[in-house]
Amino acid sequence: MKNHSPILFLIVCALTSSLFAGQQPNIIFILSDDMSYRDLSCYGQERYQTPNLDRLAKDGIRFSQSYSAAAECAPARCSLMTGLHTGRSSIRTNSSARGQDNLRDEDITIAEVLKELGYNTGFTGKWGIGLPGTEGVPYRQGFDFAFGFYDQTRAHTYIPHYLRENDQIIEYPENQGFDMPSRYHAIDPDFKNTYDEKGTLVLPELKDPKTYTFSENEIQKAAFRFIEQNDPSQTEKPFFLYYATQLPHGPMIIDELDEMTEPAEVLQWSREWAAMVIKLDDFVGELVEKLKDMGQYENTVIFFASDNGYSMPGYIADRGNGPNWPDDPWLKNKGPFTGGKFSVLEGGCRVPFFVSWPSQFKAAAVSEPVWLPDFFPTAVELAKGNVKSYDTDGKSLIPLLKGKNDQFESHAYLYFFKNREQALRMGPWKAYRKNWESPIQLYLVEEDTYTQRNLASAYPEVVEKIKEILDSEHVPHEWYWNPWETAEDYAAKKQKAKDTGNKLPAFRPNGMERLPWEKD
Repeated sequence: MKNHSPILFLIVCALTSSLFAGQQPNIIFILSDDMSYRDLSCYGQERYQTPNLDRLAKDGIRFSQSYSAAAECAPARCSLMTGLHTGRSSIRTNSSARGQDNLRDEDITIAEVLKELGYNTGFTGKWGIGLPGTEGVPYRQGFDFAFGFYDQTRAHTYIPHYLRENDQIIEYPENQGFDMPSRYHAIDPDFKNTYDEKGTLVLPELKDPKTYTFSENEIQKAAFRFIEQNDPSQTEKPFFLYYATQLPHGPMIIDELDEMTEPAEVLQWSREWAAMVIKLDDFVGELVEKLKDMGQYENTVIFFASDNGYSMPGYIADRGNGPNWPDDPWLKNKGPFTGGKFSVLEGGCRVPFFVSWPSQFKAAAVSEPVWLPDFFPTAVELAKGNVKSYDTDGKSLIPLLKGKNDQFESHAYLYFFKNREQALRMGPWKAYRKNWESPIQLYLVEEDTYTQRNLASAYPEVVEKIKEILDSEHVPHEWYWNPWETAEDYAAKKQKAKDTGNKLPAFRPNGMERLPWEKD
């Protein structure tokens, strides 16, 4: 029998491929939070291993030039859900002149589309694009089931007083008393979480220091609950799960350090960050096993990405470095890029991204520049919908996933924005403009990943073409800082929001009136 196993394997693969070829597959999108380019061992991390995510990446299609649509949480998530870039979307930065803004009724999310196409839809984790009481909450944006943090700022805590399930509040009284402010290193840079000799988190400020609810455990359980209750073999409908984990976004804290209890001489923040990534990897392994036990793995497409680029573990203490984050000295997880989170430089927008469906897609590495808005049309096509029916800035990745690279129509350009900063990826070029008045910088990022050689003077015709796009691509917005506006213009918008009663309510982590970097 041993000699025949390769033939048997090919027969099984052929039967499986034939069986699922005409079906709508289950779709899972796992979005990590602030994961850096080299946080996974399959992307070069050497301090620890992530075998479960590695396996998905190696068995799937790995994109080596992939981008988020934004360099921070909220706009990246909005673009993922709507397929629109930050020059056209409802949410363009983490906050507008009104505050933490939200999706609108008229926005079309991929969850709404998939629901119309016959899917059961579920969200668990960090939403960040619709506060409670607004039309932007997930259960009003196409999700049948929603569980976790709706407010992105409250999602900075892993020991919450409460989480939300659809329109209900789920309280965790055992977490009352948790000292959230101390975990912000800008407030107390000498503070360290306490772990016992086994690496288990101890919270001395609680009535029972070892009895608490860790949010990610609840979010993971909710994800499994959604999958179990929407088993396609019982419901006769496929499911879409958007799993937007908090991990490994800071402040750093983990319920179990496990293998990261050592080496003790290494900065604890770095070891906690590593343990948070490992926890996500463990969950992914459990998720795959769950799908196999249900008989659904062969008909489930799994997408994985990060919401933005590099953010070092001690990022709050080092926030003054702005977009020029230094690499973590132990993890070395930044990757070969300039800048980091909050900047449209390469380091702020380049992310790990891969898609796994071994029964249908052959493993491959793809160098074509792609970005997360491509998920919207890709999911529509996977679900047998009409991609042309929707206005998006993405392109269906199906040709690349099927190995038909010559049939993929490359993006004319990818547009990025952060207040007055603008950037463009156009073919082999990456262009950057610090503000409306600044000259355009031009780089060949395929050969200059650190963007150290500005070639603008050598290619004036390319610069002129890019300038025309940057000057015209951005649609004006009433409440966000448009690239051509000054600081005084934006201050006037904030005043207008106050004067007209348009300020949005602020939700804060446990016990925090404001975050360390907030001025008002």
